Amino acid sequence: MDKQRFLKYIDHFNNKRYEDVMAYYDPGVLIEYPTMLANPKAPPVTRRGRDGFLEQYVNLHQHCREALEVGAFLLDGNMMAAEMYTEFHFFKDYPNFSGRDMKAGDIHITTNWCIYTIENDKFKHIRVAHFRLHDAKTARL
Repeated sequence: MDKQRFLKYIDHFNNKRYEDVMAYYDPGVLIEYPTMLANPKAPPVTRRGRDGFLEQYVNLHQHCREALEVGAFLLDGNMMAAEMYTEFHFFKDYPNFSGRDMKAGDIHITTNWCIYTIENDKFKHIRVAHFRLHDAKTARL
């Protein structure tokens, strides 16, 4: 894995080419998301395997357009870290998005840090940590 390959993955993700996205995931990938900011007592969300990823994102993307942009990027052996600026533009109501209900027309913008463990050039473990929530008026993607 290198930055160019990672940016190609982001391009596949942004364009919803799920088969191409899946080529980057180990079949047993574990994805751990941050605790819900709107409800810190809610259990953390964890997805396992490619099916877990698809279950979450195919459903989410039926309600919004999600766009990622990579900021800082670090790679050391089988560990990778990326700063991910993310915009969600909802075109349909979506209940329980990070602990809050989103309505058509809502925009949610966040920056997160993602830590990837890579095995055989595939994502084996992904941990997402919330860094910053941005004003929806600053949307640009």
